[in-house]
Amino acid sequence: MAVGNYIEAVEIIRRLEGGITRPFLCRASNDKHYVAKGLELPPNERIAELLCARLAAQFGLPIPEHGYIYIDPALLRYNLEARNDLGPGDSYALAYVADAADLLYSQAQQVPSDLQKAVFIFDYWVGNGDRQLGPFGGRPNLLMCGIDNRLQLIDHNQAFKWPLDAQKFAESHVFGPSNRTWKLDLIDRVEYSQRMHDTAMRFHDLCLDVPDEWRESIGKPGLDILLEEIESNLMLCQSDDFWSVLQ
Repeated sequence: MAVGNYIEAVEIIRRLEGGITRPFLCRASNDKHYVAKGLELPPNERIAELLCARLAAQFGLPIPEHGYIYIDPALLRYNLEARNDLGPGDSYALAYVADAADLLYSQAQQVPSDLQKAVFIFDYWVGNGDRQLGPFGGRPNLLMCGIDNRLQLIDHNQAFKWPLDAQKFAESHVFGPSNRTWKLDLIDRVEYSQRMHDTAMRFHDLCLDVPDEWRESIGKPGLDILLEEIESNLMLCQSDDFWSVLQ
C-alpha cells in the first residue's frame, strides 16, 4: 500500500504456521489477501517492518505490497487466538504471495547477481542480520515465486539493529561471500552510495503516517529518538568505515 492507502480487514482466515512470528492471513476490504502482524510484534518491530519495507521499495528491491491494515474488534470476538496475538487496531500488513515458497540454498545462485548484490548491501545498510541461509538451512526471509521465479523480500522486524558485526553478517547472509561469484568493487561503491543516499533522503516522508497507536505505545520522545537513530545510521553509507568492512 502506498503511504496513506488505508485498508480494513473483513475476514481473519487462519494463522500461518511458517516463520517465527506466525502471522494471520486476512482478507481485506479491497478483496485482496494480506499477512497481518499485530500484538505478536512489539511496536518498535512493527515500525521496523513498515519502514524497512518502504526503504526496500524505494531502494528498488522486489517486495510485496505493504502498509497497515485495520482489525475491527468485532472480527476478534469469537477468535481467541487472534484476539490475543493479533489484536484490534492497526496491524502491519504484507500482501500474501500464494504461489511462493522460502528460497532454498540450492536456488540462491540462480538469483541474478545484481539483485544478490543489492539485497546484501541493503541488509547491511539497514542493520538487518536476519537473512541467513547456508547449506544446512537457515532463515532467508526471501520468497521465490513459483510461476516466474521472482524473488520477494519479507520479514524486516529485526532491521535497524546496529552495530552489525560485519564478518558474522557476511558469513551467515544468504548472499555472503561463500555463496556467490561476484565481489564488491569501486563502481559498486559509487552506484550504491548514491542509491542509499537518495533513499535515506526520503526517510522522513516514509515516517509520516506511522499509526497513532504505534506511536503512543512507544511515546513521542521514544519514537523521536528511534527515528533519529535510524536516520543517522542510514547516512553512514557515505563514510569510508561503512565500505571498509563490507565484503
